[in-house]
Amino acid sequence: MPDTAVATGPSLRYAHRGDTSLAMHSWGEGPGELIYVHGLQSHGGWLAETGPALARRGVRVLVPDRRGSGRSGGLRGHVPDATTLLDDYAEILAQTAASAREPVTVLGQSFGGSVLAALVATGRVPAGTRIAFCAPALGQQRARLDGPARSWARHRTGTAYSVISLEDQQYTTLPRYLRSLANDGLMVRMLTDSFRAVMVELEDLYLTAGPEPWAGHPVHVALPEQDPVIDLGASLEVLAELAPQARIQRFETTSHYVEFTGVRHAYWDWLAEVVHARL
Repeated sequence: MPDTAVATGPSLRYAHRGDTSLAMHSWGEGPGELIYVHGLQSHGGWLAETGPALARRGVRVLVPDRRGSGRSGGLRGHVPDATTLLDDYAEILAQTAASAREPVTVLGQSFGGSVLAALVATGRVPAGTRIAFCAPALGQQRARLDGPARSWARHRTGTAYSVISLEDQQYTTLPRYLRSLANDGLMVRMLTDSFRAVMVELEDLYLTAGPEPWAGHPVHVALPEQDPVIDLGASLEVLAELAPQARIQRFETTSHYVEFTGVRHAYWDWLAEVVHARL
């Protein structure tokens, strides 16, 4: 990613779950602990500026690449089922919480927000963990697909691919980031049928669980003023139902990926304050 004068390369290590190697990017040694659950097309490399920026603010940043994404192993753009995906993150959460000096914060960005919500709903997030979202893709399948269409997607599994119908310009309008996206060979551009089934299944999990699993978790939400990728209204309806305690911060941008906009410094400040429990 751009701005190498600012960005500092991460520490990169690998863990194995079954026969799949999972990459973990990390920055910083501060007392604050942040686990970042990335979005549909992104990976840990997209945090090449965010990681060092938060490290300077006293936050240790951990970014696992989802299986089939980034530098992790597995078939590209594929997740076999929701349980496998959630267990990957649950193991990382448990290990981090066991050694953390402060309560851990977990942030879900875009599709990562749906993953995080399902982790909370299924009891895979340790007690006391702070929850943060950035432009979370919550309730999007129900907002876009009717019941029969969701049922069709839920049961149409396998490794047949379809293209992700998003444009790079929806993430950012800044030329240097657009150049990076255009040349990002690790960016997921296609998904398997099984992955799309998982997207529906994750929503089933957190929408049916209700608000009880969210009790006791502080919840903070960063939103752009407008979002060309997600239906903000649908996300806000889900948050109001599941986490009425959520504190929402708006940022003056109309791009989906806040870290690639002119308000990124304000976003980093906000996120550091959340991790350090000052908000």
